[in-house]
Amino acid sequence: MVYHSKKKKIRGWKRHKRKKEVWKQNSINLDMKLIREYNRDYAKLWIHPFYSWNRINPPTWFNRLLLEAMIDVYISWYEKMLNEKEDFYLKIWLYDPNFINSQIVVEYRDCLNFYDNVFDKHIKDKLFPIERCATLKDKLNLFNWERHVEADIYELGDLKEDIQIGLRRSGS
Repeated sequence: MVYHSKKKKIRGWKRHKRKKEVWKQNSINLDMKLIREYNRDYAKLWIHPFYSWNRINPPTWFNRLLLEAMIDVYISWYEKMLNEKEDFYLKIWLYDPNFINSQIVVEYRDCLNFYDNVFDKHIKDKLFPIERCATLKDKLNLFNWERHVEADIYELGDLKEDIQIGLRRSGS
């Protein structure tokens, strides 16, 4: 029997660590001119080859490095938003199991409630899995983590059309 893995070996981890650092440096300075104009901004983990057409999750050890960079960016953004002396929404959205989709979002003024209905509150509370990121325990404990569910909302007409053109199958 021959074993075939669907996972592609990723090479060049030193280079990928540098990409993470470049992402952090590009994201850490919140552009307040842009924020004041559009009232919101975000920083996604756009790090190739993980965030590409076919997204793949980095290994857990690399996710820890990414999360630490995200926390540093969050803290920098938080300090800048405090200087605005207005209410604001600033969150780190961590996706599990699709960690590479994680992002930091900020909004205020006219967009203060823009992200209110993006996620549904999860029925069961579950503590943040700090054991996966034990080296970041002190930083992670600074946050109040809430569990939510990412839901896709469809209109009945759209679903019927998708079934008619063959994109979906009927549940019956």
